[in-house]
Amino acid sequence: MFNGFEGVSGQLRKLVHLLHQLLAPPGETCLTCGTRARLSADYPGICFRCAQQIPWIRSIRCLRCGRGIGCPDCLRPHMRERSFVCNRSAVQYNAWMKEWIGMYKFRGHGRYGPLLTAMVVQAFRAMSEEMNAAVAKEIPALAAQPAASARLRVDDAPHPPVPPASMAAGVHLSAATRRPGSLLRKPLPPWRPDAVTYVPVSGERLAERGFNQAERLAAGLAAAHRLPLVDLISRPVNTAKQSFKSRAERIETMQHAFALQPDAMQLLADLGRRQRSEDPIPSQTPLRLLLVDDIYTTGSTLDACSEVILKAAREAGILTEVYTLTLARS
Repeated sequence: MFNGFEGVSGQLRKLVHLLHQLLAPPGETCLTCGTRARLSADYPGICFRCAQQIPWIRSIRCLRCGRGIGCPDCLRPHMRERSFVCNRSAVQYNAWMKEWIGMYKFRGHGRYGPLLTAMVVQAFRAMSEEMNAAVAKEIPALAAQPAASARLRVDDAPHPPVPPASMAAGVHLSAATRRPGSLLRKPLPPWRPDAVTYVPVSGERLAERGFNQAERLAAGLAAAHRLPLVDLISRPVNTAKQSFKSRAERIETMQHAFALQPDAMQLLADLGRRQRSEDPIPSQTPLRLLLVDDIYTTGSTLDACSEVILKAAREAGILTEVYTLTLARS
């Protein structure tokens, strides 16, 4: 008798669950707004409505830091010595993006990982198109700062410089000027990083979070575009959270926060040999590294990491350029 009652109860629960599924709106629960709707095929876990609200940086005002609005930061005198060529970011760091990144970075909500990675991959595609347009036009660079001693002063150009396609080909153009006609025989290779690397976190921060968000974003990007992922930098100093510091404090803190990984010189040498073997214009194309982080605020973290890499590259005699890509630009 009792077993029969349990059987009927179980059947009723299944029936109620089936009716709930039939009567509920079609689709799945959106990761960010919680509504049940059809999810985006391009941005995992979110509905189309939320996908349309992503604050993409569609129009770049500052060619150096990739900001979508006027950028007084890049006019500061000390910013002229920044070590990386240029930065690009996927989105503006507004309250919505702060929530998404915080859910992933501080609360360990793993479902945000594929979503944020897809946004970085989208930004990389746009960055590649922009850089390749610049290479195709063969116009002097506004922002190139190779590891070689002769750096171009990007701040001598009008600000914000336009159009975006006028940057990043200066090293090649200067070579072409020295040897007129050489580029007619051998077209410039497309812009493509030789490897992807990332901003490290300290051992204490890694133990606290369980992962490095920049490494995961870089790994997803490298896998999507079949690029090598290399671990070049360590962070022996556990700096306090940068979000609580002033601009001057951030810059001061970052100056000695990073070091080269023990096998980084060998990795750079291997990448340099591979790049030279594939280069259609030997000795004219620098080794290009893409440095990935989650948020660009002052650029001091990316600059410090880039400087460590370039110093090692100079010691190894490898002409190197570092480009940076972040998920968000504050």
